[in-house]
Amino acid sequence: MLNLLISITLGLLSTAAAIHALTTKSDSRSALAWVSFCLLMPLIGPIAYLLFGINRTRSTAQRLYSTKPTLEEGEPAPLSERHSRAMIGQRASNKKLAGCSAIRFLENGDALFPAMLTDIKTAKQSVYLCSYIFQHDQIGRQFVSALKDAQGRGVDVRILVDGLGELAYPPRVGRALREANLIFARFDPVRLMPPSLHINLRNHRKMLIIDHRIAFTGGHNISAKHLVKDPAIKSPARDLQVRLEGPIVDDFERAFRADWLRSTGESLANSLNHTPDPSTPVKAEARLILDGPNEDSDKLNDVLLGVFSSAKERLWLITPYFLPEKDLVGALTAARLRGVDVRILIPERGNIHLAHWASQHSLKRLVADGLPVYQVPAPFIHSKALIIDSDYSLVGSANIDPRSLRLNFELGLELFSSECNLWLANYLRSLQAETQRLDPEARETRHYLIRLRDAAAWLFSPYL
Repeated sequence: MLNLLISITLGLLSTAAAIHALTTKSDSRSALAWVSFCLLMPLIGPIAYLLFGINRTRSTAQRLYSTKPTLEEGEPAPLSERHSRAMIGQRASNKKLAGCSAIRFLENGDALFPAMLTDIKTAKQSVYLCSYIFQHDQIGRQFVSALKDAQGRGVDVRILVDGLGELAYPPRVGRALREANLIFARFDPVRLMPPSLHINLRNHRKMLIIDHRIAFTGGHNISAKHLVKDPAIKSPARDLQVRLEGPIVDDFERAFRADWLRSTGESLANSLNHTPDPSTPVKAEARLILDGPNEDSDKLNDVLLGVFSSAKERLWLITPYFLPEKDLVGALTAARLRGVDVRILIPERGNIHLAHWASQHSLKRLVADGLPVYQVPAPFIHSKALIIDSDYSLVGSANIDPRSLRLNFELGLELFSSECNLWLANYLRSLQAETQRLDPEARETRHYLIRLRDAAAWLFSPYL
């Protein structure tokens, strides 16, 4: 009788898990795999599905972001006819374009950190800093000192650091910030009591907003690892950041204030003060696109699909982690078949082994299909940039992988400017001069065990 009861219970559990997978999974292959596993393994299957198969990322993120920001962007403004491509970002994000009165690209921490510290040291009203990683190293200490001095001058200083990013990349900066009496918060902090450990739901955005008039964004973290010219730094990371002025800064401040509210419950005072001045020259029109697992759609992924499909002359991109899903691969392949000059630049060696191995496996099919992939030798390239034709650019914090485009909180900055496009084209050309295009035949000459390792890592690519 007991055996019969156990069998019935296991059968019901297996059936319930299989039905849940069947009705909730968006990918038919994933649904089939889980349904089969749950039905064929009545005990192990439902337990494994409960632990690993249920995607709690979106529901947890929606609870975290259950309250809408206190400030909402207005209705999208009409677009100028010359920016027909801008309709893609407008429809994906429902956000208007904003003007940039000054734009400056900064390569590596050697150029970036002095510029950021100079602006912090001259700040008079506010300094808002958001970073995935903030290390208490030689660079982190300079930032802590500058931020402390700014607060001592009466500047409103707020610092937001991702809870997992701070923990996973020591030395941790939290104690130094507390000792300096700086106001800081951790985004979704890691806790034992009550238990809170979300590998996903990470805030990967990088923002520095100063006096409501200057914004920095891009791929840099606050870390000495980005000092490429310092011989004492082992395995440095090259990167790209942009410094902006003009009405677009308001959008960055809205984004920071929303993340701060959701992390602390504190609503920062409304100090947005940019109104378009017809006498101020506009260097570029721009749009800040925020994306995260709390959204009903994957905005950055949708924008990438749209602009890839709009390319007529060239489509060049650089990313440190390249694990595109099928929709993006299809758009890249379609662009190549239309005769578009497609170039994909990635690091020769990754800094995260599993992600690098998985990428090596996926590259086999991509280069076999004719996509031009170029590997940039060390120092590790952490830049994220895209140019389409001669007037569109996209920079920001997101990589071309499922973690960035599905699981993290990210941002992308669209720039409609031939000058920005030209600068980035020259930047990509300079990097490509160091590379060699991947040979599809060479992929098959690698040792079988290496290819097996890469294929095994590729199985986990949705979470790398």
